[in-house]
Amino acid sequence: MKNRSMKIISCMLAIALILGAVGAVRAEESEINSRLVGLFITKEDLAHYVGEDGVLWAVLSQETPDADVECVFEGIGGLRLICFSLPEENGQDARVVSIADDGIADVHFDMIETGEAMKIDGIISCVPGEKEEFFFYNPVLLTLDGRVCAVPGDFMAVSAEMMPFGASVGQKLRDERKHTENGETMTDVTEASLQILAVREPLKIMFVQFNQAHEVLKTEEYAPGAVPEQIVLLKDADYLLLETEERTADGGVYIRREVFGREDDCLNTLSCREDGICLHHYHELLWQQE
Repeated sequence: MKNRSMKIISCMLAIALILGAVGAVRAEESEINSRLVGLFITKEDLAHYVGEDGVLWAVLSQETPDADVECVFEGIGGLRLICFSLPEENGQDARVVSIADDGIADVHFDMIETGEAMKIDGIISCVPGEKEEFFFYNPVLLTLDGRVCAVPGDFMAVSAEMMPFGASVGQKLRDERKHTENGETMTDVTEASLQILAVREPLKIMFVQFNQAHEVLKTEEYAPGAVPEQIVLLKDADYLLLETEERTADGGVYIRREVFGREDDCLNTLSCREDGICLHHYHELLWQQE
């Protein structure tokens, strides 16, 4: 398969992990006995929204015992890239909470069983504007008593002049702490990384189906974000041409073409929000037997 920029979430874990960690992740003005479990990405400085303790507490809720746990930062918009574990009421089991909002692609959550290592990665695709704007990557922390908060972090600056198409900037946060197990000192490591990738704004998406003789069988045109989740190919279709019309930084038009054959079972398209952040859409290719 090619072009797998859809979200990939792979959490491998048992339940002797986050809550047993010791130490403190510290933002400049905040000291909370906690550990890093992700990022809250905002376009505003989180420092304007925190309380006297220097943090913005999340609201955790669950409609039913079997429902997913919601983790919401109220009062400010942003994208969450978070993975942590919460104990169940019986004290023996734990529930994994993994959140990656639309607007973050290529997401990976990797957590080792014993909890000594966790990696969190994601990419935000955006169309840079003429004016400089900021993406604040704020650490998300899980406290020893099971509460979640975000603390003000640093930022990455983005503009069309600084970031032409295909350029990217990134940052990684690393949280290390030591503990003793059976007389042996061990190091727990959490890494959370974020990349901002400059893309062009998609204007129009076209699919063209060809047979083995390279004859056009069918042409379909869609607006970005309106492509169906499943693309059913004709029986005689041998390959598919994906043609995307994109706006360039100088206001012109660029045509990007990709070819998919019968060995491919999915593809991705983009649509962009008004704030320039682009959403990745996953589409399944359904090939019929010849």
